[in-house]
Amino acid sequence: MPFDMNSLLDDVEELKRIIIFEKNKILEYQEQLQLQRQKEVEYREELRLQKLKETEHLEQIERLKIQLFGRKTEKWSQIEKDQGLLFNEIESSLREDSPEPEEKSLFTPVKSHTRKKPGRKPFPEYLPRIEILHDISESEKTCACGHTLSRIGEEKSEKLDIIPAKIQVEVHICPKYACKHCEGTSGETVPVVRIAPVPNQIAEKSMLSSGFLAYTLTQKFADALPFYRQVGILQRSGVDISRSTFQYCDSSF
Repeated sequence: MPFDMNSLLDDVEELKRIIIFEKNKILEYQEQLQLQRQKEVEYREELRLQKLKETEHLEQIERLKIQLFGRKTEKWSQIEKDQGLLFNEIESSLREDSPEPEEKSLFTPVKSHTRKKPGRKPFPEYLPRIEILHDISESEKTCACGHTLSRIGEEKSEKLDIIPAKIQVEVHICPKYACKHCEGTSGETVPVVRIAPVPNQIAEKSMLSSGFLAYTLTQKFADALPFYRQVGILQRSGVDISRSTFQYCDSSF
């Protein structure tokens, strides 16, 4: 189709507007193309990192399999073979340097010994013992001949028992004293109202006693029992103490 020269615009301003519009479209397209390329680069980098993680996971799984089940094959690598040859050379050199031992009898006398049978380890003697008697009824203590049975011995077995922690509330009472006769008008320098001082506390203004704090801190640092687990244990006993109370006492040390 031949180009029609009459179809061209004669208005210069209109031509400028068209050129600027087309140029803006080209710039916009270039920006979109640049963004698309940047996204492709980011996607490729993300894909590379993902493959790297998968490779690391596979290697870790393979190492765990080797630790659990051993090697899949008994074949050694070349390095391991060389290391084995090195140990063989050292062993052979030691055999050459050391004198040959004299021939001895094939039988070596060994002292006789008695093998101990494995048994339970006894409980410590310092633990208190509570005896629980399991006796037969009085009617069973009478023989068929009519005579009373005599106690000829007993069977004794020990079982370890534990008493759960006992929770109690200490009520500290400080009586106040004052003179009702003079009501403090005698001019004494001592206070009008006398009261015994409260014992010093490990954590100031704490609602927990020193023994309770020692118990909880021992559980946390010696038994690795965190505060939130101790809060749950107390809640099962009907005592509701927030974790912040434990943390405040812990920070007071």
